[in-house]
Amino acid sequence: MHSIGQIILDNRGAVLDAWLERLPGGAAGARPATFQLLKIELGMLVDKLVAYFNAGDHDLGGPLFKPVEDQAATISAACARDGLTPLETATLIMSLKTITRDLLDREVGGDRDGMRIGVDAVVDRLALVTFAAFVETREDIIQRQGRALLDMATPALPIWRHIILMPLVGIIDTQRARQVMEWLLEALAREEAHIAILDVTGVPLIDSRVALHLTKTVEAARLLGSQVIVTGISPDAAQTLVKLDVDLSSMITRGTLQVGLAEAFRLLAQRNQGMSGSPF
Repeated sequence: MHSIGQIILDNRGAVLDAWLERLPGGAAGARPATFQLLKIELGMLVDKLVAYFNAGDHDLGGPLFKPVEDQAATISAACARDGLTPLETATLIMSLKTITRDLLDREVGGDRDGMRIGVDAVVDRLALVTFAAFVETREDIIQRQGRALLDMATPALPIWRHIILMPLVGIIDTQRARQVMEWLLEALAREEAHIAILDVTGVPLIDSRVALHLTKTVEAARLLGSQVIVTGISPDAAQTLVKLDVDLSSMITRGTLQVGLAEAFRLLAQRNQGMSGSPF
């Protein structure tokens, strides 16, 4: 009697076709690009399963099963990147049970029970592997998207020679406040800027922690020989900061970006006059 691996190998095409039919939407599903890639990847998984079953050592924690796990994790990560849901991905992997049961019923009949137990154990293990890989990939995607949104929401724009503008939009928490300081200082050094305008018009809430980080940013910029103008503090935020007794005396603040830009040009002209009047 043939082994499980040999039976799957002899029916490789049928197994793969049956597996592809269980993709979301079937073989003619709505994701043709995903279908073609998964066709290749599932075929590789079938080949690795055949190699594992034919090896004779059926230890799911052993090194012979590692290539099977790695391929299953690759498929799961690809499903996550291609937009399949966790349910679709789990259903795709678990459907291998039904496919192999039908195959064993057809090939070995009443002697199939021992083989089915072995296949079921493999598929259950792969289901755990694919779930972990799916979650890890989705978390990585979310983190990268979050970093990309932060980059978009915190640009440092050179708007004039020696003047940069950093408009802030959205909630500023402790982590983002640190990033604002880091990116602003990098931009000041990169652009050789003397003046930075930090516009907080798009920040809905400025509390004592945000104000503290703003003051630290101003002090850090001063160590680089630059000045920071903070614009766009709303009346509500101003009242809140006064009630919290936050010391903003070290900050240059202006009500609007337009007024802040005018102040930047005034400070820049004043700086240039001071340098031209220097005897050195």
